[in-house]
Amino acid sequence: MIAGNRKGHDGFTLIELLVTIAVVAILATVAVPGFQSLMATNRQASDYNEILAALNYARSEAVKRRQEVTFQISDNSGAWSTEVRYNDASSDIVLSEREARDDRLGFSTNTISFNSLGRLESCATLTDGDCAITIGSSSLVVSPAGSVDKGA
Repeated sequence: MIAGNRKGHDGFTLIELLVTIAVVAILATVAVPGFQSLMATNRQASDYNEILAALNYARSEAVKRRQEVTFQISDNSGAWSTEVRYNDASSDIVLSEREARDDRLGFSTNTISFNSLGRLESCATLTDGDCAITIGSSSLVVSPAGSVDKGA
């Protein structure tokens, strides 16, 4: 018989399998809370970026069309929804609509209008002179000049 060649021993022992399962269970217990936190952070970042994009789109459409364009974020059964629209003298025309995938993230409702120069025309909710939207623990602030920035 050649050294290291054992016939009839092709599988794993029960002890080896139990140790492997125990190590995997310990790793999963450590990794799951961190993964849930990562998912919540990514969800907030995704919603933040979608709302930021809609605000910038509303401002650019106001400049492009040379008329007032309105951005509105509202409550849709606990989740946010945005709408960008303008009035063509006969009716409101919706340019863009977006909705959150779920209602896990808090937000503040607001209606913001940009004039033909891309400046802030009106804001339904002013906080300390700023037009702001809160998304989870972050916020977006629209200055009187119309620029959209991350809040404090």
